[in-house]
Amino acid sequence: MPAQKTEAIVIRTYPLRDAHKIITFYTPDFGRVKAVAYGVKSPKSKLSGRLELLNHGMLLFNYRENRDLQSLSGFELIEGFDGIRDDFTRITYGCYLAELVDAIASEGDANPEIFHLLQNTYHVLTDIEDVAMLARFFEIKFLDLAGYAPQLSHCANCGSNVTSPYLKNKQGTAGMLFSVQQGGILCNNCQNRDTSAYSITPGSCELLKALRHLKLAELDKINRIRASTLNHRELKLVLSSFIRYHTERNLKSLKFIESVLPSV
Repeated sequence: MPAQKTEAIVIRTYPLRDAHKIITFYTPDFGRVKAVAYGVKSPKSKLSGRLELLNHGMLLFNYRENRDLQSLSGFELIEGFDGIRDDFTRITYGCYLAELVDAIASEGDANPEIFHLLQNTYHVLTDIEDVAMLARFFEIKFLDLAGYAPQLSHCANCGSNVTSPYLKNKQGTAGMLFSVQQGGILCNNCQNRDTSAYSITPGSCELLKALRHLKLAELDKINRIRASTLNHRELKLVLSSFIRYHTERNLKSLKFIESVLPSV
């Protein structure tokens, strides 16, 4: 098959023998693409320095259907997101978002919306104030696009409407129960369906809904979101648990964030 050309973002790299690398890209036209970059570690390689993690460019590769590894022909750099690389917190979160896409996306399953979500999030990540809230936005939007959207308005078990901010959880306090196993919020009648469900405040649930409905063109609004420390912690808890459940993986970059970066 003739060479294929598409935009791509580098979401993973790892060595292959002495001079080669396997590069994982996310593309709008082919979904996730894994390709061998032969001789890329050589100082004489034209690709040396272009295939760094998070780089956005134009990918040229020889596509063969039903092959785990494609053969990389070229990669013309469009943007390196230097504003992310210059800041420890931003590059750490940038790597986490790339690992999340790699964990869920599939080879050959094109989803342009996921590509544009990742690209636009990296643009905003270069200078946004609330980096953690941007990560929560990405997580909920990405879960939606990947087909794992949590149910936030109706009971995930029985489907009944859950709108009251004054639901009583099993501890007898006002709150909402979020079940990772059931796939979202539970109503009062279904509380016993998951004894390990998380109790979150109604405000955190409403914040999740607001992030889900936020459009890419409105990302500057994230800086205007006023969230308490409790909101931040609850959103991080339920989304990271939800992601862990569906990926069946402990993402290394997320564990690194939890151990190194200060919690809100």
